[in-house]
Amino acid sequence: MNIQYLKGADIDKVKWNSCVHYANNGNIFGYMWYLDFVAKDWDALVEGDYESVFPLVWKEGLFGRKELYQPNLMREMGIYSIHLLSPARIRAFLDAIPPEFKRINIAVNEQNTPPAGSPFEVVEKTNHQLYLGPSYEEMFDGFSGEMASSLQRAEDQGLILTSSLKPETVAEFYRRHTPAYPGLESDYHALHRIMYNVLHRGWGFASGAMDREQNLYAANFFIYSHGKVLSLAPAQSPAGAELGALPYLFNALIRSHAGRPLILDFNVRGGYELARQFGAQPNAFYQLKKDKRILGLI
Repeated sequence: MNIQYLKGADIDKVKWNSCVHYANNGNIFGYMWYLDFVAKDWDALVEGDYESVFPLVWKEGLFGRKELYQPNLMREMGIYSIHLLSPARIRAFLDAIPPEFKRINIAVNEQNTPPAGSPFEVVEKTNHQLYLGPSYEEMFDGFSGEMASSLQRAEDQGLILTSSLKPETVAEFYRRHTPAYPGLESDYHALHRIMYNVLHRGWGFASGAMDREQNLYAANFFIYSHGKVLSLAPAQSPAGAELGALPYLFNALIRSHAGRPLILDFNVRGGYELARQFGAQPNAFYQLKKDKRILGLI
C-alpha cells in the first residue's frame, strides 16, 4: 500500500475532491474548500493516485511543535476512500502519520474504527441522525411527548418560518446566542465563507423562525451532501428557547423532507436531547488521542 505524506500546497485539488465525493464514507467536511475555511494549516496522507486521502489539520503548540487537532466546525475527518476501509488500511494510515506530530487529538468518522492494538487512546463519541424516508406521520409517532408539546407551543405562538436569511444574519445570530468557547470569533468568520460557498454550489439553505414583527428566535444553515442534510449552525435566543423555536425549525425541515431517502445529520459531538426527542438514532465516531511529548511539553 503506497501512502505518501503531502504538504498542503502539493495536494491536487481536483483529485482530492473527487476522492471525497466518491468515497464510501464521504461527507462535507472532507472537501478541500471546507478544510481551507476551518483550518489555517493542513497537510495530508494520500494513497496511490488519490484512492484514499486523510487530512492532517495541524497547528503550532509549545516551542513551535506541530500537533494535530480537530477544528470546531468539523465534527470528524479521518480516511476517505473508494476502497473498503479494512483494519489493515486504517492501521497503515495511522502508522503513516509523521512522527513530528507528537501530540494528536482528532476525531475520525464511523468507518474509521481504530484496529485492535492501536497506539491511540480511543474515546467513542456519539452523533445523532434521523432517517427521513418514512412519512411525516410515522416519524411524528416517534417524537417524545415533550417534543410534541414544544411544537404545539411554537405553533400557538404563531412563529413564522423563513428561508431568506443572509449568511451574515445566521453567523451573527450564532455568535450572539452560542455559549462562548475558544475560537468562536474565528468560527464566526469561517461560517460566512462556508455558507456562501454552499449557496454558490446550490447545496444548502438558511432557515429561521421569527414572529410577525420579524424578531428572529432561531436560525440554522443546512447542507446537502452524500445523502444527508447536515445541521451546521443551530442557535436560538433565550426567548426562542421559551417558545420552542429551534425544535419548530427542525420540525419544518423534517416535514418538508419526509418520504425522501435522506438522513438528517444533527451534527453533534455528544448528548443532544433535542435530537433524541425527535427520535434520532445515535451513531458512533471516534476521538483519537496520543501524546509523545516529554512531560507533556516537548
